[in-house]
Amino acid sequence: MLGIPIGLVVFGIGEWAAHKYVLHGVGGHPDGEPTGALAIHHHRHHQAARRNGGYDPAYEGPVWSTSTQRRELLGLAAVGFAHLPLLVVAPFYTSTIWYCLARYRRDHRRAHLDPAWARDHRPWHYDHHLGDQDKNFGVAWSWFDVLARTREVFVGSDRERSGRANQVARAQIASAGAVLRAQRRKRMGTVSLLSRS
Repeated sequence: MLGIPIGLVVFGIGEWAAHKYVLHGVGGHPDGEPTGALAIHHHRHHQAARRNGGYDPAYEGPVWSTSTQRRELLGLAAVGFAHLPLLVVAPFYTSTIWYCLARYRRDHRRAHLDPAWARDHRPWHYDHHLGDQDKNFGVAWSWFDVLARTREVFVGSDRERSGRANQVARAQIASAGAVLRAQRRKRMGTVSLLSRS
């Protein structure tokens, strides 16, 4: 049972470090531009979320429908498979890591399809995208950001209040296009199936 708190700690630290150093590529290019395929991809995710008030259209549809979702799932699956050999000797630890991976996937996707939910239930991640993007690296939890002193509250601040109406409007406009994008994905799938015939 000791594996449960150990798994929570390891995941919290690992999530924070991967987000800060791999996805944000801290220590990358001197002018602040992301370097490396994962950092460049993550930069696009940040651009979409900021442009759309926290909403990211890349999270619409099934997991295989966008490179954003595929890459995220592949990364999470790699971490999960890396822990597989430990299942026999540390079943509680391994199960906790797998739970955290599933929770991360579920919550991160929901946060970008429903920014109002993110603001209420994962404010640290909302803060990360709409506040200072070089702070608040936790997605599932914010406790390691507090320990590492990278937690910066944006929700409820004067800065957030002054732009809140604009962010809500942007998110509503972006999500309103979801039905059209789903229809387009469906048509593109049909066209690609027909072209293979």
